[in-house]
Amino acid sequence: MIPRVSLVVLLLAAAAVVPCARAEPSVEERLRALEQQVQRLAQENADLRRELCAKAADIPPPVTVRPAGKETRLAVGGMLQGQAEFGGRPDTRWSGSTGNDRFFFRRARLYVTGELAEHFDFKAELDLQGNTLAGGTGHNARANEVYVNWRQFPAANLRFGQLKPAFGGEQLLSDAKMLTIERSLANDRLTDGRQLAAAVLGELFDRRLSYMVVVGNGNGSNVSANDNNKFQRSARVAFSPWSAPGRRLTVAVNGLQTEDDAVTRSGLGFTGNTFAGRRSGLGADVAFTAGALDLSAEWLRATYRPTDGVPEPRFHGEGWHLTAAYFLWPAKLQAVVRRESFDPDSDRPGDAVDTWLFGLNYLLKGDDLKFQLNYLRGDSPATGEDGRLLTRVQLLF
Repeated sequence: MIPRVSLVVLLLAAAAVVPCARAEPSVEERLRALEQQVQRLAQENADLRRELCAKAADIPPPVTVRPAGKETRLAVGGMLQGQAEFGGRPDTRWSGSTGNDRFFFRRARLYVTGELAEHFDFKAELDLQGNTLAGGTGHNARANEVYVNWRQFPAANLRFGQLKPAFGGEQLLSDAKMLTIERSLANDRLTDGRQLAAAVLGELFDRRLSYMVVVGNGNGSNVSANDNNKFQRSARVAFSPWSAPGRRLTVAVNGLQTEDDAVTRSGLGFTGNTFAGRRSGLGADVAFTAGALDLSAEWLRATYRPTDGVPEPRFHGEGWHLTAAYFLWPAKLQAVVRRESFDPDSDRPGDAVDTWLFGLNYLLKGDDLKFQLNYLRGDSPATGEDGRLLTRVQLLF
């Protein structure tokens, strides 16, 4: 039997052991444990970095486009105009298979523009769709608007490239900013498209007066040869007597003169639609903008003296249009009405083409994303009275 004194001693020793077992760790022990956790986290972080680096090494670097020259600004963009047409043939532009119901791209363009520190800018634009209403297959990319421009003096820019002649207000309007899907018939028949040329153009008197003088080969786009040793000459002057925020009135006159050996001129009665001889043109146009209202009008007249005397030794082609547009929903929904007439020979009765156009433009994002709907009702000696519905979606990027 254990003595009472010994039992008391054992109980006291046990009581002393229990508090020692439950005592909190010392500061040194805590620091040691914290260092171990930090070391484990550092090791895990290093392992993750090695795994990420191994995966990144398998991914090729992204492609970077850099200017090859010394440009201070370089921009790449383009335009798509998808079109659907249904109905008849309101004028001679929709003849043959072109007058069938169809889907097509009216224009599909890519361009590069840039500026140099020495007061030069440039543009190189390709059209992938031919830029024509005529039907075709296997369209190839072709130069559209290509030029180099020296702009040190706003009053006199010097430009060389594939340019539009300075004749026809509607012709000179940007394809992306037109109120209607197609230009007027008179404009298509009496004005010329882009050609290799040199020009001087500028603005004076706080941009109230502008002018353009162009000298070109005179035989169409993407033709490096001249059909003779003479150049086409054209000039235009525009004046804005009234200009204020949201309101502007512009009046312009222009003229053209050339002598051709073989250029394509459609719808005027020339053999094989090829003209040789002397021709000249005169025109005047006016444009007025006031808030939601846009009004414009143009008159064009061309005189032809064909060498072979066909269809006549001398005759005049003439045409005009009146166009009104109004925003029914500010900056979004625009209604358009146009009345136009084209007479391929003003001395010959009964050959004029008269057309009404009614349209709507929905500007989802200005001209950058625009939907257009036009209905043309034309009266032509060749096709009679007929109508056609044109629709377009335009995307600028």
